[in-house]
Amino acid sequence: MRFTIKNLYWVDISILLLALIVTLLGIGSYGLYEPHEGHFAMVGQEMLWRHDWVTPHLNGSPYLNKPPLLYWLIALTTGIFGSTEFAARLPIGLAGWIGIVITWKWTRELWGIDSSRVAALMLSVTLGWFIFTHQILIDVLLATLLVSSNYFLWRSLYQPHRLNWLGTYISLALCVLTKGLIGVVFPLLGCLGLIIVRRDFKILGRIKIYQGLLLMLAIILPWFIAVERANPGFWHYFIVNEHFDRLLDRRYPPDYEVSKISAAGYLAITACWCFPWVLFLSSVIKSATQEWQRGFLANASLLDRKNSDGIFLLASAAILPIILFLPLSSRLIYYSIPAIPPYIILCAGWWSKRYRPTKIKVQSLGTSSTFVDYSTSNAVYPAAICTVCKSSAQVANQVLSTKTVDLYGAIALILGVTCYGLIAFSPDVVNLLPKLLQTAEISRLMMIVAIALGTGWLASGVAMLKRSSWAWLPLVIVLMLTYLATIRGFVIYQDIRSSKNLVQQANSCLSIDTLWIYEGSREIGAAGAIGYYLNQGKTKADRQNRADRSGWTTVANSTYRTVLILADGGKNRIPPEFPGSSPEYLITQTELQTYWDSDRPVVFLTDFLRQPNDSSDPLSLNLPQGASQAYIINGQRQLYLNQAATKLAQNQCPK
Repeated sequence: MRFTIKNLYWVDISILLLALIVTLLGIGSYGLYEPHEGHFAMVGQEMLWRHDWVTPHLNGSPYLNKPPLLYWLIALTTGIFGSTEFAARLPIGLAGWIGIVITWKWTRELWGIDSSRVAALMLSVTLGWFIFTHQILIDVLLATLLVSSNYFLWRSLYQPHRLNWLGTYISLALCVLTKGLIGVVFPLLGCLGLIIVRRDFKILGRIKIYQGLLLMLAIILPWFIAVERANPGFWHYFIVNEHFDRLLDRRYPPDYEVSKISAAGYLAITACWCFPWVLFLSSVIKSATQEWQRGFLANASLLDRKNSDGIFLLASAAILPIILFLPLSSRLIYYSIPAIPPYIILCAGWWSKRYRPTKIKVQSLGTSSTFVDYSTSNAVYPAAICTVCKSSAQVANQVLSTKTVDLYGAIALILGVTCYGLIAFSPDVVNLLPKLLQTAEISRLMMIVAIALGTGWLASGVAMLKRSSWAWLPLVIVLMLTYLATIRGFVIYQDIRSSKNLVQQANSCLSIDTLWIYEGSREIGAAGAIGYYLNQGKTKADRQNRADRSGWTTVANSTYRTVLILADGGKNRIPPEFPGSSPEYLITQTELQTYWDSDRPVVFLTDFLRQPNDSSDPLSLNLPQGASQAYIINGQRQLYLNQAATKLAQNQCPK
């Protein structure tokens, strides 16, 4: 028995709840990955402490790299759930789930109920979507807002309801407050392309362009005006340095090389983010192109044109994040994340049509028209005037392409066998990993993943060869099981990508008045993560009464610890230069040595993001004089104590 809430079935509710579980699975079980997660979490935390919702602060000083929306959301969830990794990651996890809901809804309106369920499950287990809903990065939030703006834009074209155009421009405004002007470029280019191919400038009127722009300005201008008043020069810095100079690879300081990728690598990593559904790319393109062209036929119905325009907007949304960044040297590995939801919608539409025998039901025949009901989409399509029901176009939609099915089925079987074959080589693969990951547990996890994926691919391959409409299900199930192992991998990997364990281990043996100094990096988010864990669970009023207040910030009745950073640590760790005075946390080599030789406990932590294989940048480059043996060594993370800190650690944590 089924119940409905505005045509929402219990199956849909169950699928969306399952997607929510997958999206939020384990987000609080591992430390903040650096450098990105650390700075987002700490900025949100400092917003709460400082009660300053205009100027983002990191490490006690203004941090103006990004607009504030994600910081606001993290501050909100941190205020509700406390200073935890779960609270910090929750906004991105929920944004990812909302993206799944919009994907489900749009697919349902294009191709029916069955397709929408496939789309929701596909997106929830897509590799890139899972990974980046489990890390604090802007791009999943941006991707959700972009697919939302395109969805409401599409609805505005044919259903000029107030909520549709409001949804379009509110989504676009939030895109700007998420990542700046680039957030509106993709939807506007897609809309412009639609106007050109349709040769219909009346589209601008239907989407309420003038009212919409005024609404966008009303949403975004208050913050931009307020932050410029609080930080004169912000507009120039944000628009020139963070937009045009970044695109031209002239940003100062330059983007860290670790995240950059070549053009070929960018295409390859985008394919990885869309795994496993990228395997069907050629068929998805062919299917989408054919259905898009149907909307331009002389006898195309209103429904044909509507679906055609939806496919055009989806294709534009999937292609633009790839081709626009492809020629730029400033491209980063996660810039193509917004392409995932629109591609999944197109993929689900193709899958539901091609992997299910389609029955054509003739509702009426005559000299005027013929209507054909395609059971896969639960929609009624007008056909051309004909006397023969099985025209070539209908046959193409009715008969499954046996060669295509056999090809994908064979590929799935090969992948399944390959996964099982990798089990024999798992020890060799483990030996290629960093030493911290060369453990028996990692080896077991890799074996579990190989067996699960092998089983899933084999089961899906057999189902594809049998033309089963459920051929996707085994793969979805094993991917969900695989991601359970992946979460455990995230926990193990935190020793390489997070300062959590290192800071907590050292901090437990030191006093709250210990001064922490970081070697520095182009990405000072690592310092944000150090500060996040130094303040976690500590009473901010416990600061000892010292004339030297270095390492502490007091504002708005809140006192919290900060991390000092070398300003002259070398070419690979140039600190950002924001409008206004120099950050208080920056110190010179001379000041570092003075602190090191004082009677105050001091910790010095090396830069784990230093360029690999750079002989001019050894780990010892910026060590203070007198620093001998590291107290804790964790790969390139090496933590040193001065004499005062060493005595303190020996007394509190005798070995």
